[in-house]
Amino acid sequence: MTHYHGNNSFRSEFSDAEILHKVCEITPPLQQVGDGETQDDRVWSVIPDIVWKANADGWATYLCKRWEEYTGVAATAGLGFGYLARVHPEDRARLLAPPRTSEFPPESYEILFRLQTREGSYRWNLARGAPANPDSHEVLEWVGTYIDMETIKQTQTSPQAEPEFGRHQGRSEANLRAENLCQARTVMHAGQDLQALDRFINVLSQRAGNLCEVLQAIADATVEAIAGAEFCLVALQEYDCRGLKLSAVGGAENFAGQTPHVQNKLLWKAFATGESVLWRSNCGDGWLPAAACAAAIESGESGRLGVLAIGNGKDSTAIDAQTQQLLAVMGKQAAIAINSARAIEKLKKQEQLLELQNELLIRQQEELEKQGRRIQQQKLQLLEAAKLKSHFLDTMSHELLTPMNGIIGFSQLLLRQHKQLLTGQQTEMVGRILRNGKNLLVLIKDILDLSKIENGRTELETEEFDLGHLVMDVALEFTNQATDKNVAMLVSVCLENQLIVNDKLRLRQVLVNLISNAVKFTHRGSISIEARELNGDRLIITVRDTGIGICPTEQHHIFDKFHQADQSITRQYPGTGLGLAISASLVKMMNGTITVESQPKKGSTFRIDLPRKINPEKLQS
Repeated sequence: MTHYHGNNSFRSEFSDAEILHKVCEITPPLQQVGDGETQDDRVWSVIPDIVWKANADGWATYLCKRWEEYTGVAATAGLGFGYLARVHPEDRARLLAPPRTSEFPPESYEILFRLQTREGSYRWNLARGAPANPDSHEVLEWVGTYIDMETIKQTQTSPQAEPEFGRHQGRSEANLRAENLCQARTVMHAGQDLQALDRFINVLSQRAGNLCEVLQAIADATVEAIAGAEFCLVALQEYDCRGLKLSAVGGAENFAGQTPHVQNKLLWKAFATGESVLWRSNCGDGWLPAAACAAAIESGESGRLGVLAIGNGKDSTAIDAQTQQLLAVMGKQAAIAINSARAIEKLKKQEQLLELQNELLIRQQEELEKQGRRIQQQKLQLLEAAKLKSHFLDTMSHELLTPMNGIIGFSQLLLRQHKQLLTGQQTEMVGRILRNGKNLLVLIKDILDLSKIENGRTELETEEFDLGHLVMDVALEFTNQATDKNVAMLVSVCLENQLIVNDKLRLRQVLVNLISNAVKFTHRGSISIEARELNGDRLIITVRDTGIGICPTEQHHIFDKFHQADQSITRQYPGTGLGLAISASLVKMMNGTITVESQPKKGSTFRIDLPRKINPEKLQS
């Protein structure tokens, strides 16, 4: 498989001379940020002994987690001179006075002392220390380990018997010094690795940006932090999970602008197992580096993201197991940086989306405000038109009312003298003029009443009167019409107290509208008018007929102005459709309600719910 980066590619396939070295469990899983684990803990967690750091005076600046496991004292409590509480009193002075020398580079040292365990017993430990700054003539800080020697064998009880201790172990002094020197170098290398990791993290923090910039920063920082690395490759898993894609290259300038190559098998081995892999070449090959190492980029939160690989083109010893461990830790740090960059990019996209949504909402709000202003303007125009209409109706009603009263008055005068002046045919014609004039007068009065109600110029004039007498008088007005149509009319007044306080004239107008409609639309059967008490303060007036009824779709509109069930010009029942609208408005002004129940061809029932006494101060306009 060949992967591409720009116009360059890197090859795969191992040669026969390739050697793989696998390291298992290089470092423990990287914990979440803020869990209390330090960079020193992550680097030195592979050392089974207690790792410490102190300044030249013995003031402890770092104790690894192994200290707490061994002594039972928290690492933070052992900092400064707190660790001396666990050192045997006879050994504290020697432990605080490491040998001083003027030689360069400064030499390492070892001291045998007794350290108290968490169980309370003292065990012999070997303190080994090396300068943390070997390039300086003056030791500013020591770094070292405490090694439990009881596991070998305790043969002496006095710290002066250190040479005997070595002889009882069956080792020569030369072997002991060689082992001490190896341990000191290990500690020195651990300090150097920590410094390299610090440089790596600092570079990443300073170059943080978008994901592409972070990936390139990882590659560049790895080359800068690891001394033996001439180049670094960052390969991330593709979104379809079908392969690794080369995403960044560091140190390409060391190869005359060409993209350095690492075997695909090396990358896939590290990615598939999660273990760092070391490779060295025994023979020269222009396509392959002399030494290479790959480690997985992974975190406990997001899993494996890709692979971090380094290489050296000429020196096969430039990359060793210690570099392998350091690269594994850097891979985990790189995963944190990549996850942070992706989170930041996601947050930026969400912020951009939120800004777009806010802009859209602002535009919608502006459009709604424009529509609101247009609606308000239209409302004002409609109110003005309604006002003009009401004024026109009011004016025209008055203009029509004067000649109509004259027509009715002259018609009545002619009918009184018909025997002397009119023939029979002329008398019939004058009678028609009188009846039509009265009908027209009713329509004009309805229009005038509606205009007054809409303009708020209608006022109720309350008085006390007998409701039973009013209901009976109105019913008697329509008795002859009902009799002519062979329709029975029944009146029932069931009131303990028939006196009420209301506008007698307006309530009569409501009853006339309801009863006249009942007579108009009933051709057979009966009409019943009932007045009864609902409770002590309210009354119910019911007008029920067995007429043509009202279909359900029309019942919601019968109280609308100018509405009739039959809107055709050739309708059977004439009228303006204002009677029920005026009645509903008047009943509302009386603080009452009017309802209807009806079925086609079975009749209608109108109910008026009124207070026994209306309060002029609470009348609804």
